[in-house]
Amino acid sequence: MMRTIHRLTLTTALALSLPHVAQAQDAPATTEAVVGENEIIVTATKRSERLQDVPASVSVVQATDLSKEGVVRFSDYASRIPGLSLTSGRTGNAQVTLRGITTGAAQPGSTTGYYVDEAPVGSVNAYTGGNAITPDLDPADLGQIEVLKGPQGTLYGAGAVGGLLKFTTATPSLDEFQGRMSAGITAVAKGEVGYSARGMVNIPLSPGGLALRVAGFYRRDPGYVDNVNPRIGEKDANTAYVRGGRVALTGQLGPDVRMQISAIAQDTTSDAANGVDVDAVTLRPINGDLTNNRFVPERGYVRLRLYNATFNADLGKIDLVSSTTYQRIYFREIGDATRSFAAILTGNAPVLAVFAGIAVPPNLGMRVNTIKHTERWSQEVRASATDLGGFLDLQGGVYWTHESSTNRIPNIDYFSTATGAPITTLPPFAVASIDSTYEEYSFFGNARIHLGDRFDVLGGIRVAHDNQNYVQDYRGLLISLSTGAIVAGATTATLAAKGKEEATITTWMVSPRFRVSDNLMIYGRAATGYRPGGPNPAPPTGNIPLTFQPDKLTQYEVGIKASTPDRIFSAEGALFYTDWNNVQIQTSGGGFNYLVNGGSARSQGAELTLRAAPASGFNLTGNIAYTDAKLTANAPAAGGLNGDRLPYVPRWTGSLSANYTAELGGSAKLNLGATANYVGDRKSDYTNRFPKKLESYATFDLRAGIESGSWSVSAFVKNLTDKRAIVVAGPLSGTPSNTAGALYSAAVIQPRVIGAEAAIRF
Repeated sequence: MMRTIHRLTLTTALALSLPHVAQAQDAPATTEAVVGENEIIVTATKRSERLQDVPASVSVVQATDLSKEGVVRFSDYASRIPGLSLTSGRTGNAQVTLRGITTGAAQPGSTTGYYVDEAPVGSVNAYTGGNAITPDLDPADLGQIEVLKGPQGTLYGAGAVGGLLKFTTATPSLDEFQGRMSAGITAVAKGEVGYSARGMVNIPLSPGGLALRVAGFYRRDPGYVDNVNPRIGEKDANTAYVRGGRVALTGQLGPDVRMQISAIAQDTTSDAANGVDVDAVTLRPINGDLTNNRFVPERGYVRLRLYNATFNADLGKIDLVSSTTYQRIYFREIGDATRSFAAILTGNAPVLAVFAGIAVPPNLGMRVNTIKHTERWSQEVRASATDLGGFLDLQGGVYWTHESSTNRIPNIDYFSTATGAPITTLPPFAVASIDSTYEEYSFFGNARIHLGDRFDVLGGIRVAHDNQNYVQDYRGLLISLSTGAIVAGATTATLAAKGKEEATITTWMVSPRFRVSDNLMIYGRAATGYRPGGPNPAPPTGNIPLTFQPDKLTQYEVGIKASTPDRIFSAEGALFYTDWNNVQIQTSGGGFNYLVNGGSARSQGAELTLRAAPASGFNLTGNIAYTDAKLTANAPAAGGLNGDRLPYVPRWTGSLSANYTAELGGSAKLNLGATANYVGDRKSDYTNRFPKKLESYATFDLRAGIESGSWSVSAFVKNLTDKRAIVVAGPLSGTPSNTAGALYSAAVIQPRVIGAEAAIRF
C-alpha cells in the first residue's frame, strides 16, 4: 500500500512540475470534466463552488451530450469515475459502490446516497431493496452528474456511507425560447436493433419572471441474451423499454427569491435479466454464447415518480433554501424459482407424502411474483451565511423524512415445466409481506473558519434520530416445512412478527484546506457516516436479535488539486483510509433472510485524475484508481474470513479519453473522440461461499459527429472489441457451489453496439 501511495504521489508531483511530460504519457484518465477556460461548478456540497476549490474528492460527468455517444445508462459511464464500481443484473437495477464500501450483491441497504437536484431519491430502509432499486436517469434533461466520494453523513445523513451520487438537471431559461429534438438508432452484436427519441421545449411564460421547461424521451434498449428453453425459445429476451420525462416551472418571485417546482417520471420495463447460464467452476457458458435456460419469462418493471418544490432566498449575507420532496418507487419482478423453491419441494417429497398426503408432481416449475413499493416525503430547510466578520462561514439546517414501504410476494405459481400448464393440486407455497415505516429527524450545521487568506478549516456535525416499525406476515407450505409444522400435518403455517427500533446517531466532519496559490490547493478530510439499524425479520430458526444495529464508518483523506493558470492542465489526487465497523450483513435461516452485525472492514486506496488541453480543440481527460477493500475480522454470518476482499470491488480501475474538435468552415464542426476503460479482477463472494474470480476487462469506445448551426449528427461504437465480461454472478439454486456443471447465472456487459443520432435545436 505504501509503495502504491508513493508511486501515485510521485506521479502527481511530476505531472504538476512537467505538464508536457504528462500530456505525452499513456496514463489512464477520466472523461469527467470540462477542460480549458471553462470552470466546473458543483453543488453536491450544498454550496455552489468551483470543483477546483472543493476540499473533497468529487467527480463530474457532463451529461448534456451523453446520448450522442450512446451513453444512456449508468453502466455506460460508471468506469469513467475513479473509485466507483457497479453491479447490475438487469436494466433498471444497479448497485453503485464507492471506494469499496459494500458487502456484496445481497447487501440489505444502499451504501451510496442519491439526489436529483435538492430531492433525495431511493430508500434508506433495509427491507425494500434500496441497494439495487436506484435511480438510473436517462440523460434527456440532465446537466451533469456529480459524485462525492467518502462518507457524507454530515451533509446528507443516513445511507451515504460510501458517498453520494447527485443528478443535476438543466435549469429553465427565464428569457429565451428553446427547443431540441433528437432521434437515434442502435444495433447490438448478436442481438437486435434499438431506437430512441428525445424532445425538450423551454417556454418563457413571463420573460424574466416565469418559465416552463418540458422534456420527454422514449428508448428501446436492444436485447442480446437468448432463452433456449425448448418450450419458450425467446431470442434477445432481455430487451428493455425506458420512457419518461420532466416538467419544471421556474419563477423569479422577487429580486432575491426564486422557486422551482418539478416533476420527474421514468418507467423501465425489462423483458428479462442479463444473465447467462455458466458453469459454477469455469464460469464458461453452458448452452452457448449469450444464452440461458429459463422456464418462465423473467419480466421486470421499475416506476419512479419524483416531485420537488425548492425555494431560494438571497437575504444579503444569508441564503435560505427550502426543499420539499415527494417520491414513489414501484418495483415488480417475475422470477423463475424452478431451480430453487421447486427443488425444495422435490427434495421434501417423501416428507410431504407421509405427513401431509401431498404428492409432488414431476416436472414441477415455480414462478415468483415480487412487488416492492416505497412512498416517501422529505423536507429540508437550511440557511447559509458567508463572510461573517471576514473570517467565518456558517450553514445550518433541519431535515425530516418519512417513508412507508411494502415488500411482498403475493403469489408463487406452480406449473409444469414440460407443458407450461398450471398445477393446482398443491397448497400455496408462500405468501409473504413485510410492511415497514422509517422516520428521521436531523439537525445539521457546519462552519468554515478562515485563518488568513490561504488557510481555512471546515467542520460539521449532524444529529439524527430515527424511528422504525416493522410488520411481517409469512404463510404457506414453505413455513410449514421450515418450522417443522408439516410433521403434524399442517400445510399452511404462519410466521408473523412485529418490531420496533429507535436510535440517535451523531456524525461529524473536519476538513482543513490550504491554498498554496490560486491554482494549487491541498486538503485533508476526516468524516463519518452510517446506515440505520432496524427491527429484524423473524425466521423460523429463532435465536436471533430482535434488532440489528447501525453500521458506522470513518474515513480519512488527504488530497491535492492543481492547475496551470490558463487551465490547460489540471490534476487531482487523493489518498484515503477507511474503518468500517459493526457491518450489517444479510444472512439466512430455513430459507429466510435476516440481518446481523458482524465483522469489520477496511478500505484504503488512491485516486488520480488528469486533464489536459494541449492544443486548440483537443483535450485529454482521465483517471486511475486503486482500492484495497478487505474484511479485518471474521464475518461468520456472511461466510467471510479476516483478509477476504469485499465482493465486486476491483483493485484497479482506469479510463482514458481523447476528444478533438475541428472547424470545417462556416459554423460546421467535426467532433472526434475515443475512450478506453479498464476494470480489474473482482471476487464474487467470501471464502466460505465458494467465491468466483471475475476476470479483469477493458473496453474501447469510438465516436464521431458533425454539427452546423442548429443541427448535428453523430455515430458511435461502444465495446469495440465485443468483449464478454461478467459484472455479477450467483447460483441459480440459491446455494453457492464449487461443483463442475452446477448452474450459475452471470450478468455480462453489453456486447458491441453501433449507433447513430441526429438532433436539431430551435
